[in-house]
Amino acid sequence: MSDSLAILSAKEKEWGEGEEKGERGERVHPPPYTVATKQESKDLPELRVYGVRWYILALFCGMAWGPIESGAQFAFGWPASTVPMLANWGTIMFLLSVVPLSKFVEMDLRKTVLLVSGLMALGTVLRCGRKFINNPTIFLISCHACAILNGISGVTVMAAPPLISSTWFPTSERTTATAVNQAANALGNGIAMLLGPALLHYTPANTTTTTTTPTTTTSTTTNGPALLLFTPANATTAFHLVTANSSNSTALQEEVKGSIDTYMEILAAASVLLFLLFLLYFPSKPDHPPAPSSAIERTEFVAGIKALLTNRDVLLACLAYSIPGGVMGAYMSVMVNQIRPLGYSDQQIGMLGLASVLGQCLLSMAAGLLTDRLRHRIKATLLVLLATSTAAFLWLTLMCLPSSPVAHSLPRLYAAIIIATSAAYSCCPLFFEMTVELAYPVNESTVAGFLTAMNNLVGMFFLLLFFVPSLTSGRCLWMSYSLVASTALAIPVTALIREHYNRSNVDEVALNINS
Repeated sequence: MSDSLAILSAKEKEWGEGEEKGERGERVHPPPYTVATKQESKDLPELRVYGVRWYILALFCGMAWGPIESGAQFAFGWPASTVPMLANWGTIMFLLSVVPLSKFVEMDLRKTVLLVSGLMALGTVLRCGRKFINNPTIFLISCHACAILNGISGVTVMAAPPLISSTWFPTSERTTATAVNQAANALGNGIAMLLGPALLHYTPANTTTTTTTPTTTTSTTTNGPALLLFTPANATTAFHLVTANSSNSTALQEEVKGSIDTYMEILAAASVLLFLLFLLYFPSKPDHPPAPSSAIERTEFVAGIKALLTNRDVLLACLAYSIPGGVMGAYMSVMVNQIRPLGYSDQQIGMLGLASVLGQCLLSMAAGLLTDRLRHRIKATLLVLLATSTAAFLWLTLMCLPSSPVAHSLPRLYAAIIIATSAAYSCCPLFFEMTVELAYPVNESTVAGFLTAMNNLVGMFFLLLFFVPSLTSGRCLWMSYSLVASTALAIPVTALIREHYNRSNVDEVALNINS
């Protein structure tokens, strides 16, 4: 099917800008890209599904499992501005590198993965030099360098999953593969929530925990120094500062430094091992494609961007994905501000966050598997998930109101938060796959990079609201209203999307003709 792209492009021109009038002048859906003939089917390449595809998927998922920053204000006397700046590097580098890395991954997946995994390994190793060069300034610089190098990897981690799914997996497994990648991101955040506190054994008397967002710090009043425990990769999950009064601060500082050194060495070893595994075996694509559409050349990068920006359905899908996804992703970093006024401890809230992450991981994989079984039903599944998330967020909001007839309890909060966040997060792989279908033959990595960039922008704007003092005091009810509004808004936007499966139709027609 070497000439398929030219044929598809000609058919697009025949239909103008993707719309056509029916006999009575009404709009009808643009044609699915199903142009194929028996002559063309003779050029159908040999199709083969490789068992190694699951290893490729699992190896790539490994890049989403590690923290990107680890430091210690308490141990090293860093200024308060250092902590949010370390976290901000992830967002900054994503925005700076999204275009070149999306282009690079389109050209050669293996070289791109080797580049970003190599940068991750380099950054984590650089931080481990503190033992040999005991200089606080050099260590601080190495932490910033690590945050920058690891932040660059976020583009590939988020943009490549649909490309890997399309390149290695048959049509019946694509959504599941993308969902597994998304679940790995959630699982990585959950592992980071447990790993940091487990390794940094620091439980001084009279402690209070503080939640710091990537852009600002919101905290209770403290009288002591602080320790940055962890920051999960490629997400805005909260990192925690532990503050304390200690008469023996020097001994405590040395103990904390030792824990941090162990923590960073484990991360460095894991990053180096991951890089070596990529170097040993991680081809850009299999020898034979798993589906006919996998063998078709995609639209050139710049032309693909233009196609995305002029495709009504793609823009609607991007809007429906980025608004609830960006708000909920940012919300996970500041959830403590919503729940703490109800009288629950930060430890209880932390377990709520961990439970929601695990729920997101499980439900997103289940949604992907179900969607692969119920072919061409992505839009219907999205509407059900968005409605479920909206209802659960509304329930949560009612429990957070000062004088609400809906009583709150820890089990009810668990149920509301797990259902709401899991349903919302499960929409991510479905939106990725549906937008890829709508945008075909635009490259999958370009589509995913576009969606992720918009999602990050929404999350950034949400977190910027914490610079407004009046919004960070009291019960922060505006957070609850934002969650309900964002998921509710996505429902009519999703309903407006004209669902058509361009890529899948190419596979179905080609295989039917060939058979």
